[in-house]
Amino acid sequence: MRRLAKLLRNERGNLAVAAALLAVPLGLVLGLSVDLTNAIFWKSRLQEIADTAALTAVESDRENEDAVKSAKDWALANGDFATNLIVDADITKTDSALREANVEISARMPTFFMGLAGIQTIDLHVKAMARKTAPDYCVYALDPESSGALTVTGAGGVSAQNCGIQVNSSSTTALRHVGGGKIAASKISVAGGYQGGGYSVKPIPNQPQLADPLIEIPEPVLPTGCDYNNEALADVSMPAGRTFCGSISFDGNATFSPGIYYFHNAVVGIGSDANLKGNGVTLFLDAGSSIIQSPGNGSVRLSAPKDGVYSGLAIFGSREKSDRIATISFSGNKNYSVNGTIYLPHHRLRMKGTHDLKTIVKSGWVVAWQILYSGDSSLSIDADRPFAAKGFPNAAVVLLR
Repeated sequence: MRRLAKLLRNERGNLAVAAALLAVPLGLVLGLSVDLTNAIFWKSRLQEIADTAALTAVESDRENEDAVKSAKDWALANGDFATNLIVDADITKTDSALREANVEISARMPTFFMGLAGIQTIDLHVKAMARKTAPDYCVYALDPESSGALTVTGAGGVSAQNCGIQVNSSSTTALRHVGGGKIAASKISVAGGYQGGGYSVKPIPNQPQLADPLIEIPEPVLPTGCDYNNEALADVSMPAGRTFCGSISFDGNATFSPGIYYFHNAVVGIGSDANLKGNGVTLFLDAGSSIIQSPGNGSVRLSAPKDGVYSGLAIFGSREKSDRIATISFSGNKNYSVNGTIYLPHHRLRMKGTHDLKTIVKSGWVVAWQILYSGDSSLSIDADRPFAAKGFPNAAVVLLR
C-alpha cells in the first residue's frame, strides 16, 4: 500500500503526458492554418483569373457570344490548378455603360490536414465585373480658330446621343446651327462660342481646347509610284496596298480587299450609281487628296480593320498642313455606312444633299478639322458599341467587384 501511495504522489512525467494529450489538437489547429492559408492563396489566384477574363471580354472586338466563349476558355485554361472548376460569364449593356462583362468562377481545393476532421475539400467562389463606358467625346472639330468649324444648316443634323461633341475653335461663332435640324449629344463643349438653337443640351462655351485624340497613331507612309494614275475604274476588285494618283473616278461597282489604300494628290470622284464596299479597309488620303461624291444613287459601305496598327480606322487623313484644306464630300442620295473611325485631322468633312452618313460604330467615331452639314443630310453615330480606334483616350474601362 505504501508503494501505491508513493506512486500516486509522484508528479514526474506529467508534463510529457500533457504534451502528448495536447499534440493532437495543436496539430489540427496548425493543419487548419495551413489549409486556410492555401485556400486564401488559391482564391487570390482565381480572382486574378476572373479579373483578367472580365477585362478581356469587355474590351474584345468580338460579338458578345464569341467574347464570352473566349473569356471562359481563357479562365479554364489558366485555372487548371483547381479541381471541379466551373466558369460562368456573360456580357450585357446597361444604361450607364457600353458593355459590362461578368465572370464567376467556382472551384474546390483539396485539403490536407482538415481531412483528419472529415473536411476533404474547401469550396471557393469569386466574381469579377468589368465595365466600359462611353467616351467623353466622339465628335471632334479640331480647327482652333475658324468661325463655323462645326456648322449645321437646313433640316439635317448630328446625332451622337451616347457621347459628346468637342469644338476646338476659339471663334465666337465656332459652332453654328441654322435651320430646322438638331444637334443631339450627351454634352457639347466649345472653346469659343456658339449661335443658333436646336441643341439637345445647351452647349458649354469657353471650354479648353482638346488635343487630337489619335495623335499617337503613326501616319501611314505613302509608297513610291502610282498604281492608278488619272484613271476611270468600274466593276473592279482592288488588291490592298495600291496607290491612286491624279484624277480617279469610280463609275461602277468596286470592292476593296482588306488592307490599306493610298491616295496621293488624288481627286477621287464616285459616280452617280457607283457602289463601293470593303471590309477590313483603311483609306489613307495625303494632304493633297480629296473625295468628291457626285449626286445620285449608289452606296458606300466600308468597315475598318479589327486588329493591327490601324484597328478601327476606316478613313485616315494626313496630318500634314497645306495651303488648301482638302475635303471629303458626301453628296446626293447615296447610302453611306462607315463602320469605323473617320479621322481627318486636316481635312474638311462636308455633307450636303438628302443622304445620311451613319457610322455604325463598332470601332470608332469622327475626328475632323472642320465638319460642315447642309440640306437634309445627317450624321448618326451609334456609340452604343464600345470599340474606339487604338489610342482613343476617352473610353474608360474599369474593373468592379
